[in-house]
Amino acid sequence: MQAAESPVGTSLTPDPSLEAISLEVRGRTFRYYLSKAVNPATAPMLVIFHGHGFGGVPTAFQSENWNVVRPMDQFGADAWGSWYLGEGGDYFWLEAFPAILQSARDLCGGGGALYCWGSSMGGYASILHGTLNRARAIYANVPQTRLLGSTYSETSMKRFFEPIFGESEDRRYNDLRSLFKAPRKTTYFLCFNQLESGDYFAEQGLRFINHLQATGNKFYLEVRPTDAHGKNHGITETIRLFNKYR
Repeated sequence: MQAAESPVGTSLTPDPSLEAISLEVRGRTFRYYLSKAVNPATAPMLVIFHGHGFGGVPTAFQSENWNVVRPMDQFGADAWGSWYLGEGGDYFWLEAFPAILQSARDLCGGGGALYCWGSSMGGYASILHGTLNRARAIYANVPQTRLLGSTYSETSMKRFFEPIFGESEDRRYNDLRSLFKAPRKTTYFLCFNQLESGDYFAEQGLRFINHLQATGNKFYLEVRPTDAHGKNHGITETIRLFNKYR
């Protein structure tokens, strides 16, 4: 069975074999899609976080070797996503994602090591939840690593970031560097586009990369001399990187 792949965020008809599951966590409904490996009880688990935009259609990627979990973030401004974090300083995704992960593991009869994949907003989520849930490896393409206070926020995205934090003084997840005080066992696969506008690579990339280096965390880094804010490695390519460098 060949793995099918499509860009995250595109409008595609989901494969009918994808199983949609809804969970109630603290009075909110969360939805995710699951496709199982041929041997789900022992296969590794790959979580794919979609990018900013209404999360109505999951990525079509499937593989006989991976349990694939696709959580959908329909919160935040315009229901376009809360960076898989929350709203108004209530970081409800920190409880919801482990519940989704446990639900998927129960349906798979266990499942192996956790891996995460995401681009842009999904890259932020991949780093956040992969780190907190001890993923073996994480791929983050052009991720935001700092939300409010960045040029990216001030030029176009502030109206989406502000509802996440509201008036809360607890903004520890605004800057993902706060997650790293010492080395972790996770390996971070990062890809940025050097010439992206708004000092994006300097602010979202270099600061974070320097902090990973300073705290002794393992990472693979790829920088492309382009000005796009778009996907670089597809999921199949990323799995090859995981296998080579994890």
